Parts: sequence; structure tokens; C-alpha cells
Amino acid sequence: MKTRLPTLPTLPRPAGANRRAWLVCGLLLLATILNYLDRQVLSLTAERVIAEFHLDHRGFGEIVSWFRYSYAAVQLLGGWLVDALGPRLVFPLAVAFWSAAGMGTAWVHTLGGLRACRFALGIGEAFNWPCSLKTTEQLLEPRDRPLANGIFNSGTAAGAIIAPVIVTVLVRQSGWRSPFLFTGALGAVWVLLWAISMSGEGARMGANRAAMRHAPRAMAAIARRKEFWLLTASAVVINGASYFLADWIPLYLKMDRGFGFAEGNVLSILVYAGLDSGNIAAGYLVRRAVIRGARIECARLQAVGISCVLMSLAPLAGFTAWRYLALACIALTAVGVAGFLVIYLTTLQDLDPEHVGTVAGMLGGLGNLVYGMLTPSIGRLSDLHQTAIVFLLIGGLPWLAYLCIAPVITAQSNAIRT
Repeated sequence: MKTRLPTLPTLPRPAGANRRAWLVCGLLLLATILNYLDRQVLSLTAERVIAEFHLDHRGFGEIVSWFRYSYAAVQLLGGWLVDALGPRLVFPLAVAFWSAAGMGTAWVHTLGGLRACRFALGIGEAFNWPCSLKTTEQLLEPRDRPLANGIFNSGTAAGAIIAPVIVTVLVRQSGWRSPFLFTGALGAVWVLLWAISMSGEGARMGANRAAMRHAPRAMAAIARRKEFWLLTASAVVINGASYFLADWIPLYLKMDRGFGFAEGNVLSILVYAGLDSGNIAAGYLVRRAVIRGARIECARLQAVGISCVLMSLAPLAGFTAWRYLALACIALTAVGVAGFLVIYLTTLQDLDPEHVGTVAGMLGGLGNLVYGMLTPSIGRLSDLHQTAIVFLLIGGLPWLAYLCIAPVITAQSNAIRT
């Protein structure tokens, strides 16, 4: 029997609450944009960083791993903090911390300092998804959550789209360190906007102190569920594909496909535009299908299936000799990755609505841990010009993720109907 743990009471929605909730979703979008701006600066300046710190691509992969390991640890153990203290408090503290860590990168001159800054960045950024998912779960109805999740998750692509322009201009004017200062400083603006938007939301978005005392019990109960481990398999595959696109595509376009610094950065925008399109399209199509009378599990499974078909184009990107065809295939793969992620995020919200932050943290932490372990190997394959192997895996493994997430989606829909 499922363990019931203390939770916040259900509160009536005040007049205008739905409009206010969508405005808050806009802030979640901005936070996710900042999140990816701060982390994308490193991938966009990768060749400059590699040269200054005398690294090969495997060494660069190890730097990326420092971010992923701290990100994983905080998500695994810190998701319950979001459930216990509430996103109203945790979110602005996290944004301030990761912004400071990003700015700190501009002043490091040793490999140890670079590792420390990436490690600190991972600590702060790990709270973005548990906080955002907890916020949409608390403020919106189930039918609206896929679209809301798609909106804020599209910030990953929007941040990645904006970052090449900012980084290219600033690097050419002031060197590779200047973008870290600029993007980090933007976090202070977001913290102020969040404080303004949260006035009057204390009851609905506040703390649940009982959840802190019961965190170990909650995590153990979640880990005993078969659905959690099925979603873990999906998280490892789909989050890994998303992280690869974010961390390695700019360097891949420049080093493996022969594009110049500015050209490679600008062309990477097409890939991240694909991510943006997939986020919005998946959420919109599911919501529209449900409004028209489709069963929610059918709408979600259809979106996941289409996403897998698009990701099946990834191997062609790795093996074709035509670099613009490769770019097109990567962009379409990105649409599929984002579409799958939207449904995955919505499904994890429904796994245990009382402990969304804990579930998101555990799943995200495991996904980052596995990716962090694999990142140096990705760098080694890049050194050997064998990145096609990674694209081959991205094309095939999502079908395994589909087989894992499908029974979870079906079971959740059956539970709602009964």
C-alpha cells in the first residue's frame, strides 16, 4: 500500500489565479533561460578554454563531469528541500548561488579553480527543475501542466539560442571570460522579479516542514515503486541526449564539421531552435488532443512516439559526409528530444504529486550521475573523431525509453479514471 506522507492542504484558487499562474510560468521560463545561458558559455568557448588550460577533449569532458556530479548529488538529496521549504524560498537562493558561481569562472586561472566553479554551478542549477515542476504542480490543473512544462522547459533551448549571439559578440570584444560575468549578473534581476511575483503566494507556495522530517521515508517509498525505475531508464536516455546536445554540439560543429568559431556558434542556434520547437509543440499537441476528447494517455504516447521517430535521424547525422545534412538531422533530433522530455516531466509529476520535488530530484540526479560518468568517454570519442557512435546511440536508445515510459503513462491514466 502506498505510504501517505504529510502535505500542504488543498487551497481554493483566488480570482485571477489562473492568469497569475501563467505569469509565474513566464518567470520559470526566464529562470531556465538563465540556467542554460550560464552553463552554455563553457561549451561555446570550449576551444578557447581547452587552449588556455592545455586540455584535450577528454580533459574537457572531465571538466563537464564536475558540473554533472555536483548537479546529480544535489538533485538526489536536495529535491526534498523543495517539497519541505517550497520553491518560493528555495528558487531565488538557488538562482543567486549559480549566478555567483558562473561569474566566478571569469576570474579563475587554474584548472582547480575551473573545476570548483563548475562544481558550484551544478549545485545551484540542480534546483531549477524540482522548483519549476513543484511550482506548476501547485498552481495549475493536470490538463494544463504539459503546456506549462513545455513553456518553462523551452528555456533550455531559448537560453541556448541566445547564448551563441551573446558569447560570440563578447568574446570578440573582450575575450572568453567576459560572457561569464555578463550572464551571471542577469541572475540578480530574476531574483528581484521572483520576489515581486511571489507576494501573496505564501500559502500556496510556502513551506511544508513535515516533509523535511519524513524525507528519508518518502525517498524510500518512491524508490520501492516499479514505475520510478522505469522512469529512471527514460531519464538516463533522454536527459543524456539533451545534455549531449547542450555540452558538445558547438564544439562538434567547429572541430568535426569544420565550421569557424562564429559560424559554428551561430549554426548551433538551429539545433537549439529545434529543442524550443519540440518543447512547445509536444505540450500544445497533447493539450489540444485532450480538449478535443482524446484520452490523455493516447495523446501523450503519440507525442512520445513521434519524438522517437525524429530522434531516429541522429545516426545519419553522424555518418553523412554532408555537413549541412548532418546539421539538419541534429536539429530534427533536438525536436524529438525536447518533445519526449516534456511528456517525461509531466509523467514524473503524476508519479507522486505530494513529493514532486523529491521525485524530480531523484530522477534528475540519477540521470546526471550516469551522464557525468560517460562524459569523459564522449570526449575521448571526440578526440578520435568517432562521435558518430554517440549519434548512433541517440538514435536507438529512445525506443527503449519509450518501452519504459509507456506502461507508466497508461497506469497513471487508468488510476485517474478509476
